[in-house]
Amino acid sequence: MRPAVRSFLTAALLCAGAQSFGQALIFKGGERWEVNDPFKMDTSVPPKPVSDPKKGTISSIKGTVVRTINSGGTDVESTRKLSEVERIVWPTVDKLTEAQLFVSRGEPAKALDSVEPIIKFFDSFKKTPGSLWLKASMVKLDALDRLENDAAIGAFLDNLEKNDDGTNPELATKIKLARLMQRARRGEHEAVISEATDLIPKMDDPDVLARLHIVKGSSLLATKKYEAAMNIYLRVPVFYGAQTEHLPKAMLGAARSFRGMDSPATKEQKLEEISNRYLRDIIATYPVSKEAEEAKKLLPKEDRLAAEADAAKIKDAAVIPEATAKPDAPKADNANNNEGNK
Repeated sequence: MRPAVRSFLTAALLCAGAQSFGQALIFKGGERWEVNDPFKMDTSVPPKPVSDPKKGTISSIKGTVVRTINSGGTDVESTRKLSEVERIVWPTVDKLTEAQLFVSRGEPAKALDSVEPIIKFFDSFKKTPGSLWLKASMVKLDALDRLENDAAIGAFLDNLEKNDDGTNPELATKIKLARLMQRARRGEHEAVISEATDLIPKMDDPDVLARLHIVKGSSLLATKKYEAAMNIYLRVPVFYGAQTEHLPKAMLGAARSFRGMDSPATKEQKLEEISNRYLRDIIATYPVSKEAEEAKKLLPKEDRLAAEADAAKIKDAAVIPEATAKPDAPKADNANNNEGNK
């Protein structure tokens, strides 16, 4: 079985498993309350939230969850505070997946519309293990990054930092990463390369590592360190390929790096042809991404049309094949770091 198909089936099974248990709040002492999902809507017009009277209903505004149980033939209403929740079991919300897709398609405004209600809902228990607040906040940061609205990003990061009391190392890491991305947009490329190089060996979160490689690759590309940029970008599909939302950016960066390396002295390496392979692969495999639109602008017309035809075949087959561009093996970390800091 192809790796891509196997990964898709694994993800589907995991998702199905998570959905079968539904969402629940685990209180101190181990008591478990099944709760309604406010993001699950019925088919009426306009749609209304699906509510099961046997499950608890969360009020983010009041900071409580209310549940009605039948005791001795009498309905009894119980109320618990969200501050008493020790752990959350919550499958990924469809709206969050939708927001991520909007970001990848270059539609950040729609992504913000989808993700804002999720951030607001989980705000009351943002630091509780299992909360989707941090994941939703990162999607919002991605959307704001696509808008290149540094004022809005700065205000949102300031708010995140106010909520950082040191108890959530992951939050502090994500804030540091977002600040680094801001500095890259301001053109502080040498500082970004240095800091990213320092942070990469200290991280173990694949999503954070993929993002760090991309921001470092972007700064290397901006400073015309093309070979170092190429090696950094290609580490994303090679080592963090499961982070699929980052692959189009990494592949586009690699394609641009190969173009930058192309010169009369490297003519025999056919670097432009290699670059075009990556661009075609982006269009064929990620046809609705913002990077696919950028790739179309860089490709010769005949290559673009061929890639679009491949994308149509993939869509018709409803199966995404393995990437046709095979990444060259990146250099060892010490080699990348040395080149990146020249």
